[in-house]
Amino acid sequence: MRKRFTAFIVSFLMVLTMFGQVPVAKATEEVKIDILQINDFHGALNENGKNVGAAKLANELKKAKKNNPNTIILSAGDNYNGSPESNLLYGEPVARFMKEAGIMYSAVGNHEFDWGIDKITKWEETSGIPFLSANVYDKKTNKPVEWADPYKIVELDGIKVGILGLTTQETAYKTNPENVADIEFKNPAEVAKEMVSKVKEDGADIVIILAHIGAFQNSETKEIKMEVPGLADVENVDGIILGHSHQRVSGLVNDIPVVQGYKQGRALGKISFVVDKETKKIAKKEASIDLLYKRPDTLAEDAAVKEMIAKDREQVAPILDEVIGKTVNELDHDRNDFTTSSLGQWTADVMKKLADADIAMTNGGGLRVNVPAGDITVGKMYEVMPFDNVLSSFEMTGAQIKEAFENGIENKEIGSIQFSGVTVEYIKGAEKGSKVVKMTLGNGEEVDLNKTYKVVTNDFMAAGGDGYTSFKDAKALGETIAIRDALIDEIKNVKVIDYKKQDRLVAKEVKPEVKPEVKPEVKPEVKPEVKPEVKPAGVTYVVIKGDALYKIGKKYNVDWKVIAEFNSLKNPNVIYPGQKLSIPVK
Repeated sequence: MRKRFTAFIVSFLMVLTMFGQVPVAKATEEVKIDILQINDFHGALNENGKNVGAAKLANELKKAKKNNPNTIILSAGDNYNGSPESNLLYGEPVARFMKEAGIMYSAVGNHEFDWGIDKITKWEETSGIPFLSANVYDKKTNKPVEWADPYKIVELDGIKVGILGLTTQETAYKTNPENVADIEFKNPAEVAKEMVSKVKEDGADIVIILAHIGAFQNSETKEIKMEVPGLADVENVDGIILGHSHQRVSGLVNDIPVVQGYKQGRALGKISFVVDKETKKIAKKEASIDLLYKRPDTLAEDAAVKEMIAKDREQVAPILDEVIGKTVNELDHDRNDFTTSSLGQWTADVMKKLADADIAMTNGGGLRVNVPAGDITVGKMYEVMPFDNVLSSFEMTGAQIKEAFENGIENKEIGSIQFSGVTVEYIKGAEKGSKVVKMTLGNGEEVDLNKTYKVVTNDFMAAGGDGYTSFKDAKALGETIAIRDALIDEIKNVKVIDYKKQDRLVAKEVKPEVKPEVKPEVKPEVKPEVKPEVKPAGVTYVVIKGDALYKIGKKYNVDWKVIAEFNSLKNPNVIYPGQKLSIPVK
């Protein structure tokens, strides 16, 4: 009976098959695509502190590619400037490391312009890695620059992945502005809206944005805030890879995976997709970050990269290993802090002395690491100041000096200004333009907004870098030596530094003279008509943001001192938006 039943079933199925009635189950084929990224490597070739080094980083990237051949490795920019070996050899060691590690494309970071555009094309020749950026335009032609591609498409196991490059608009002032004077950085979100559709038309099944644009992630809520939030609103974007802000970022924004792999090769950002090969649709997506610096002992070194680094180190060792002096105390510096540091103050002191200036200013971001107590080498000074800035002197009015401090105090985007020769009192939390209360020189003299002073800074700030635009309106007195060389010479001369930080930036919790409307209650002071020496009736002027007495005086052709006396101002350098002033019109 069992044999007869089996024969019957077989015969029945054969008949159904002849008439096409048996549904044949088709297994869905899926492909897993991994996109790995680094960002803001800044020449961190050697293992040092949290930096795992290029040899270990390259081995991890190669291992990931071996485990999943459908892996794309990308850099989100700022690859080269930042370490002694890379700086002395103008980024060539980093270009060779990136080639060996299998990095396919790189975004264009703001620091890619630090040594001039010609270096960008040289790096591409050395590494074979194209730069991607769709929003960097040549001002002369009003077309995208020729040395970068807007996007590329990579095919993996039948799935086409489009990679669209973008660059932060902050590049206009976060590299030497003179190096990008002929370049326009267009709005990334607007360019992305236009270009993503072109990438899709070109056949891309998946579109990734590779951008040197910053983001921050709340450690508790995991909320991600991007410098350009509109990127996550662009249709048909499937993933976003970021750099620039040196943060650890991993999560979803508008259901789009977003990653940023910290900085200096300390972590790997990763976006993973599972894609249906037939429909080309994404079945699964995930953003993650591998914190390499937390498991350095588990990382092996890539032999080829290790050998390259050793040869480069040997080439520059005679320069970098020279001990030039020592410091008794650590010269500390946190470039993201909102105050001055001992390293920043000492650096500004050296600049002031060399230029024989009244005041010295330098940007907090131009100094990168602390100087530990003990011996100081040339190599350490390259780490401290990786950028090849030079001393640049100006004749500036007190008003222009005040404008520079207004930009550099409590600036969340650039950190705190470092300075020498002056003590600055400011209102904590006040808006830009209303911060500075008083500036006092070392000799006790208060800075006069209408007098001129000699100020020394670096050529980055002189060109308007980090938004210090007041230098562009000042009288230039010329440029001299490289600041790093000046610091090295200073250490060699003094041999031992015993430096202690001073209170140069003084915060005021409460605004002085914050209640001008209270004055009518004090009867003796409510007597504008009592001033017999001022015959004109006077005009009422309401102070707006950015005003100074000398500006108001120019507008009404009245000397600012007359305005100050007419309004009984205790400190003519301090006026506030909304304050009413009487102007004695002639």
